[in-house]
Amino acid sequence: MASCSQVVLLVLAVSSFCWGESTAAVTVPTADLLHWSSLELGAMISWNIDTMDGIQGCQSSLTSLPDPSLFDGAKGVNFESWARIMQAAGVKYSVLTVKHGCGFTLWEPKVVNITGLPHYNYSIAANHFFFGRNLVDEYYSAMKKYGIRPGFYYSLGSNAYLGVYGGKVTPNGTVPLPGQVLLSEEEYYELVYQHIEELATTYPDMYEFWFDGGVPPYAQAKLAKLFAVKIPHVVAFQGFGLTKNVIRWPGTESGHPTQEMWSTTDSYGDPSPNGTYWYPGECDTTVQFGDQWFYNGHGWARSLDELKGVYHDSVGNNCNLMLNFAPDSSGNVHYEQTYRSFGDFVSMCYPSNAKYYPAYARTPPLKDNTSFFLQSEATTLIDRLVLMETQTKGECILSYDVFVYHKEELVFFSSGKWIAHKRILLLPKPFEMDTVQVRVNKHHDNCIPAMELIAATQCDYYQPY
Repeated sequence: MASCSQVVLLVLAVSSFCWGESTAAVTVPTADLLHWSSLELGAMISWNIDTMDGIQGCQSSLTSLPDPSLFDGAKGVNFESWARIMQAAGVKYSVLTVKHGCGFTLWEPKVVNITGLPHYNYSIAANHFFFGRNLVDEYYSAMKKYGIRPGFYYSLGSNAYLGVYGGKVTPNGTVPLPGQVLLSEEEYYELVYQHIEELATTYPDMYEFWFDGGVPPYAQAKLAKLFAVKIPHVVAFQGFGLTKNVIRWPGTESGHPTQEMWSTTDSYGDPSPNGTYWYPGECDTTVQFGDQWFYNGHGWARSLDELKGVYHDSVGNNCNLMLNFAPDSSGNVHYEQTYRSFGDFVSMCYPSNAKYYPAYARTPPLKDNTSFFLQSEATTLIDRLVLMETQTKGECILSYDVFVYHKEELVFFSSGKWIAHKRILLLPKPFEMDTVQVRVNKHHDNCIPAMELIAATQCDYYQPY
């Protein structure tokens, strides 16, 4: 395992203060979304019939459905081994592809009153080695045992088994592929509702539900009632119209978002400092090269140095990181050392337990330009800063400057717009410092700026990117 010989952290915890009068409403997050942001690191587990067939999804051009017998080699799958590797990587929550684009499900769904589909035959139950097993149950139990909050990925807009591609149901009169069943649009979305209702009823404490491609408007009202009753605290990726606990896609799967990463968005879902919706971002990315989500067998993975850069550009830029795990057709997780080394890097450079911070101070605001200070009793060598805004009353800070001083001499300056849950600033080189000043230049009129954390850190893992 990788090690970090020295980590120095200096911290400022700042109490709330108040001045002026409120003039306009500021968007406030739910408690569930605040908690979700605090976890910072999740796992997208891409493992389904796609894995067994060596593909990345079932496209409309396919000539036959992947056969359930392809799952034969996975009969010894051990979900606890997955959980142990995720735990070592620092993962706090996960989602499993319980149904991807091929339509194959990792549990045997119940079907009620759908004329064209008396039974859902394209599931793990169609493989004789897995008859009587519920892989969703096994995954869920393993994650909870190791303290990882479990959730589900469900591709609503694609289901090759039922002839649904890109959100469009195959037109009436089309000749189905062998083993394929074609439904009307009404029947299909009723089945989708039944699938999600079954998962919500069986696993009411699920943490995140991942809608790849979102949910069409005509399917939202019924699902919204289900969410409100069965899973009111779940966080929904692209769950617009279903719940207040919505998280959004930042527009790239590279792990390096180019959008402004405000926690709030406008009515179109675009990030905005004056947004009326609290939709923080989740940065999903692969460990395999080439945007390959399901295991491809090539053995090419991104380096630890590249994943460090991904962490800084996602978690260090107010975006939870959803890191891909792609077990192979036997259920084995590859690149284990990469995941473990990544976890070592995060835990040693950015420890989360405040009791390990050696120094802190509280400072009141200074007139119009409100400044927070971190002052060290002794000169300290640093190579990065960690800033965290208190967001319980909203995303208050709209513009800020950071000054780093050593013996009253300015050695580093940076400016930015949002701080939100977390910003990590990498210095161009290590500097000696004794004072850090964070000056708030602009904030919402009725929102009281407060800092959760200011840390000056030196970590031997540092590499310029």
